[in-house]
Amino acid sequence: MMNVLLVDDEPWVLEGLRTMVNWNKYGFQICGEAENGNAAWSIIENLRPDLVFTDIHMPSVNGLELIDRSIQNLAKPPRFVILSGYDSFDYVKTALEQRVEDYLLKPIDEVEIENVLEQMSRKIQNELVSEKLYQHERNLYVNCLFNRLFEGEDSSELQAEVESILQMEGHENMACLLIEADTCNEDIQLHVQRFASAPHYEFFMDADGRMGVFAAEIEDSLIWLERLGRSLFEMYSGHASIIAAFGYHSGGVVAMRQAYEKAFSALKWKRYQEESGIICDQDLPRNGIMATVNQKALTNLFNTILTGEENGIEREVNELLSNPGSGLSVSDIEYVRVQLLALEMGVLKHLKELDGDVDRFKFQLQHLLGGLTDIDSYPAFREYAHILSINALRALQEQRKEKECSTIFRVVQYVNHEFRQKLQLQELAQKFHMNANYLGQAFKQQTGKSFREYLNDKRIEEAKRLLRQSCSSIAEVAISSGYPNADYFVSQFKRMTGMAPSTYRKQP
Repeated sequence: MMNVLLVDDEPWVLEGLRTMVNWNKYGFQICGEAENGNAAWSIIENLRPDLVFTDIHMPSVNGLELIDRSIQNLAKPPRFVILSGYDSFDYVKTALEQRVEDYLLKPIDEVEIENVLEQMSRKIQNELVSEKLYQHERNLYVNCLFNRLFEGEDSSELQAEVESILQMEGHENMACLLIEADTCNEDIQLHVQRFASAPHYEFFMDADGRMGVFAAEIEDSLIWLERLGRSLFEMYSGHASIIAAFGYHSGGVVAMRQAYEKAFSALKWKRYQEESGIICDQDLPRNGIMATVNQKALTNLFNTILTGEENGIEREVNELLSNPGSGLSVSDIEYVRVQLLALEMGVLKHLKELDGDVDRFKFQLQHLLGGLTDIDSYPAFREYAHILSINALRALQEQRKEKECSTIFRVVQYVNHEFRQKLQLQELAQKFHMNANYLGQAFKQQTGKSFREYLNDKRIEEAKRLLRQSCSSIAEVAISSGYPNADYFVSQFKRMTGMAPSTYRKQP
């Protein structure tokens, strides 16, 4: 619904407007009423209505002054319709100069005002559609630019383009706010995007889907950015696990990558502490480099777990934790915690891929082991890792047996992983030692779709993801989704979605 504000110093006029007009019919709802210009201005500042009906002669600030103030102070002022008992040419001329949408004389005619509402509804909705399309295209472009920066590109052309977007020429200090939450992401994103629509701020999504805002230090921009982080935490911490992390760096546009990396390091630190909250890169401990995951040792431990080699777990756990001896320093404690958190997340990922009960497993672990933050000795860490690994091995084995009793499940898993390759039902039947006709029937019974339908759906879903989240060309999306060429991909995409890939990418 679009919001409309009614402004008149005569209560009977406000009552008549409220009761006489079917606002909902034209997509409007009354968001407020005011009997003078100052009260109206306060509502406009706070609620940003789409449309304002206002009288001219009112106490304190008259209607024309209210319109002028809105135009001068708001990046996107509401549309105005004048309601007046005066048909003076001077008033009409002034109103037209201020680009008022219409000038209606009192007493108000119901048909006349509904004609105006119909026109305004159409005009505002068309404008909103255009704005959403423009913002969607701009967000895609900005994300591409920022992710190129994050990946280390430092060409002068890229720097100039980013400077232009942020309107930050000549400004040295940069700040980055990164936000990560486990729920409420759509609401948080809308809140952040509204904030970042103001000058000197820029919303982005990084490659892992985290929300962020960049700001150059212009006037009080960094103070307002910090207020955003605090307000988000206050608003959503009761409903979600949320981290707001800040990174700061000097050096103009070239500092944006470092500001982002500092914010990301702060966010990881907070996550490794198993805490929600607000953190700044300056708050990180200075007694060592941020701990990183020992990927080689972690992979070896996972291979042992997945192959069911229970006797090899103790050896691989010791290798992962690399016994630092007694009397752990804080940095060593954090190193070990990072390895165990990576192990936990990997176990949960594998269990989820097998359609296991992740929440139940987490609850059992919590009941059995407690929390990582309560552990401060190496033997306790090692015992935690050993028990976690044994329980993961048994849970994954049990889940795998439950699923692998059906050969069709393994076929579906294979298609889910290999859908980008050239797949044929006959070849799958040979690979899994089945009759092709029976496999086709059993596949449809398991998934509700024929093999070809299921394969096309997987490829189209992957294509949609790439169109939304990457800057790849249509031809590149086609190949990455499993289609042999762009023409065939486009025809299949149109058949299954009703629109061309380029049109889908432009959708808000």
